[in-house]
Amino acid sequence: MDKVGILVVSKCLSSAAIIDTFARSEKYSPEFYVAEKQANPLNYERAKAHEVIPDLNLKDVARFASRHQSEIAFGLTDTEDFITAGGRDFLEKETGVQMLCVTKDFAVEASKADQRLLFDEICPEVNPRYKVFAPSDDKNVEEAVAGLRSFARERQGGFVIKPDAPARGAGVGVWGKDFQTEDQAVEFFRNVYSKGRVVVEERIEGEESSFHAFSDGKHFLPAPMTRDYKRALDGDKGKLTGGMGSYRGPKEVLPFLPSSEWDRVVEVERRAFDKWKGRGSNPGLRGIVLYDALMHTSEGFKILERNSRGGNTEQISLLTTLLDDYVDVCYRMLDGTLKGIRFSNTASVVTCAVPKAYGTGASQVTGDVTVSLARAISLAEKSEGALRIFPMDLRLDGTRTLMGSSRSVAVAGVAPSLDDAHTTSMRGVNALGSKFRHRDDVGSAFDIARSSEHLKALRAS
Repeated sequence: MDKVGILVVSKCLSSAAIIDTFARSEKYSPEFYVAEKQANPLNYERAKAHEVIPDLNLKDVARFASRHQSEIAFGLTDTEDFITAGGRDFLEKETGVQMLCVTKDFAVEASKADQRLLFDEICPEVNPRYKVFAPSDDKNVEEAVAGLRSFARERQGGFVIKPDAPARGAGVGVWGKDFQTEDQAVEFFRNVYSKGRVVVEERIEGEESSFHAFSDGKHFLPAPMTRDYKRALDGDKGKLTGGMGSYRGPKEVLPFLPSSEWDRVVEVERRAFDKWKGRGSNPGLRGIVLYDALMHTSEGFKILERNSRGGNTEQISLLTTLLDDYVDVCYRMLDGTLKGIRFSNTASVVTCAVPKAYGTGASQVTGDVTVSLARAISLAEKSEGALRIFPMDLRLDGTRTLMGSSRSVAVAGVAPSLDDAHTTSMRGVNALGSKFRHRDDVGSAFDIARSSEHLKALRAS
């Protein structure tokens, strides 16, 4: 098999799943050159060359890539920080290594306000009502607070307060969950506003999904819909986190949505992408070019936000059900011939095992906490691909594997049905032991039925 060198710039989010997907190639022999914030157990084991760069600063990443430039065919990343900092622009200029992600000009994840302005241009019909508050524009904070109160009183269904810069869920406040009164909302707003621009949007009731699309700069390839679980506890309770898990069903559309919804989403997203891209081919749009959080409402769908890379857990749901050789997919993105991507008609449920205090507001355990993945990995090895274990915020320290403070392990169950995929994922996450906790309802029949009933009630009213 042909060797292919792949650079992976990793914040230990979905990179283990990316590497595992490449490693399953039956046509190529991938060799991995990994620059990451810490020594992830799977990534370190599989890397031909590995370097820990705790802050992933672009100069050090470029120096690492330059040392192996002649052996690297292309690179990917699992972190928006690299993309919004202009990582692709910098690495391609300094090293010649082609990166499969968008350039800085298209990294709209860097600003929630700029996203809303973009959607006003390319897809206004799915853009929620919003208002941007900027300290540079307002006379003082009291003027901004008065504007917030005015906006709030016009929004009988409530509103959402978001910091302009990406905050991975932190800093986002939702009416009815994070504040219950206007005065509480004002207090929340003041805190966010003290750090910079704030976007306040109407609160939209509905059911969420995530939409990903791949591109080579010309062709637009939608991936099956996924569902993300953002809050820390079962039943969507607790604090917002970076995501506690996700699922995709055996069809392109999620099981609680009609097939016509899929057609409408793809139609709108494709048309918007063409406007965003401009005429002809746009090399700045390459890789997973968008990951949109959608809200399906009584009147259709709205785009809650756009991200410039694959979702941390949703991408795993997609990669574990990818039929095409991922190396081939990447080569087609590079040469402009990405006319199709095949995904299997199987379900994937990804559950995150996390430290017990994660997302709860409780104090984290201090000191090193040693963990073992041996039992879960043993189950996965016997499962013939039905169970996959992907370390996230874990780090090697000599012979020990130590727990970090964020999501520790992503456990994917892959099966013909969501019920079976959920059961497999639960079996894997329970095998990790008592040092972790997780949500039980990710991709569960109960949660899917709740989503279906909720959306039907909204659309019947």
